Amino acid sequence: MDPQLQVALIIFILLGFLIWGKWRYDGVTLTALAIMVLLGLVPAKEAFLGFGHPAVITVALVLLISKALEKSGFINMIGDTLRRNISGEFQFLVLLMLVAGFLSSFMNNIGAMAMLLPITIGIAQKMEWNPSKFLMPLAFASILGGMNTKIGTPPNIIISEFREDYVNKSFEFFDFAFAGFPVSFVGILFIAFVGWRLVKLREGGSAQRPLLDIQDYLVEMTISEESDLVGRRVHELTAKLGSDNVLMGVVSDKGTIRKPHHRETFEALQILVLKISPGDVAGAQTEFGLIIDPELEDPTQQGELGEIEAMITPRSRLIGRKYNYFKRMARGVLSLLGLWRQGTKLRRRLAREIFKAGDVLLLSTRDSDERAAEKLELLGLMPLWQRELDVMRDTSKVWQALLIFAIALISVIFFNINIIVAFLLCVLAYAARRLLTGDGMYRHIEWPVVVMLGAMIPIGGALTSSGLTLTSANFITTYLSEVNIAWVLVVILVFTMFISDLINNAATAVIMAPVSVQVANQMGQPIEPFLMAVAVGASCAFLSPIGHQCNTLVMGPGNYRFADYWKLGLPLEILIVCISIPVIMLSLIHI
Repeated sequence: MDPQLQVALIIFILLGFLIWGKWRYDGVTLTALAIMVLLGLVPAKEAFLGFGHPAVITVALVLLISKALEKSGFINMIGDTLRRNISGEFQFLVLLMLVAGFLSSFMNNIGAMAMLLPITIGIAQKMEWNPSKFLMPLAFASILGGMNTKIGTPPNIIISEFREDYVNKSFEFFDFAFAGFPVSFVGILFIAFVGWRLVKLREGGSAQRPLLDIQDYLVEMTISEESDLVGRRVHELTAKLGSDNVLMGVVSDKGTIRKPHHRETFEALQILVLKISPGDVAGAQTEFGLIIDPELEDPTQQGELGEIEAMITPRSRLIGRKYNYFKRMARGVLSLLGLWRQGTKLRRRLAREIFKAGDVLLLSTRDSDERAAEKLELLGLMPLWQRELDVMRDTSKVWQALLIFAIALISVIFFNINIIVAFLLCVLAYAARRLLTGDGMYRHIEWPVVVMLGAMIPIGGALTSSGLTLTSANFITTYLSEVNIAWVLVVILVFTMFISDLINNAATAVIMAPVSVQVANQMGQPIEPFLMAVAVGASCAFLSPIGHQCNTLVMGPGNYRFADYWKLGLPLEILIVCISIPVIMLSLIHI
């Protein structure tokens, strides 16, 4: 088979699996890389060169810096500032998006959004505002803000390194701002004054009721031998559960979930599957003699149990794993009570479900807040409701962290210090000040992203070496050779946007960057506007919750549906196309 066809087929299958999302994207990309090596499409000696690529190293360092800023207490300072300066919903919305856009410019945009998410939830709860009004704008503002600098989002880092590969000069730190700032500023203004009206607002986001549709929690309970339910009929339990709680089924001897007949009698040690409110869990234990987790000591003692609702973040080590792994990591501190997943009916036992980013776990703990907080951080879980788990830190740490980071930025911007060197020294300084620990340096890196990038870079190289990039460029220029360069940029931008709405934005940048460069070369144009179009397009994933991790994180707390995103995202992307193309053309003067 022709090498081009082989590469095209592998890329097509790779995109399909990434869109499907059932398997971890780092595992999928590694598998694709291995297949290319076996087929001789990627030389074996070059297979792992991507892991030492400057873009991969820079992304890892930016993730560590973002985490150190968070651990310093910076999040508490931001939260206090927001709380002191709000008087109404509109003011809070505008201030929140401006803060998100600013933070995302100088740290990883996913990290910035994750820091602001619990603050937003807490303020919405306190003020009795519907959180759906704020969370999608928060995610979109974080994405827009990341476009402003070289380090704000992984696509910018990748695109910058691609430029260096072709012209021996990377983009400077603020080069992206010439295109990114007008786009992000107008985009935030659009959301603040018009776009928020397009956000679907659902009930259930007040201080009296949790943000999530708590009826959808999947909880397994075992009937104890002393339970009053033994020998009772199913309809007796369903009558007492109330309208908000539902008996979904019982676990059969084969481990499957079946719907019991209403006149069927319960047996001791039988496992029930319920959809139940967290507030009713303890009551159900006491009233019916049910056991949530046999390994949890004295589970019926309500006064000693603390409940935590926590979301699985994109960096969580639970992604792609099952309950047994959670139990090994959290035993003695956290116990899994229930699982909630937006828009998906859970058809399997809790122990057999594969965890995904955006899942919300209902947890129980008997340990101290500090130990619980440490375990949540280890697992990559973000608490939504029990905000007292946050450990108050010395405020002087904040200024130390900001000063160290500012020195690193100044050295890069004004003294042309290599960004990897500057950020590595910054991380080492954080370690010296104990803002990062030895174990924490490995734990806080989002390894799935790093591994995916390391694998995608040689895959992107195969696009060029096989001639597929040239073929793709020939196809584009054949039909667009007579049109203005601006329309070619529109095609590249829109197509990049489309791919980024379906798969990881970093992977999108790796695939589209060499194609855009080849198109520029064939048209006899400088490569910068084409790379900038890819950078903007890869960052602008607003049509779905799967295109960008910021969108995934707010789906559950905002009670959004899949289709809610394009209602605001589509007009926003159209606006971005209209603004970015003229701005990209003008930015060439400054590059």
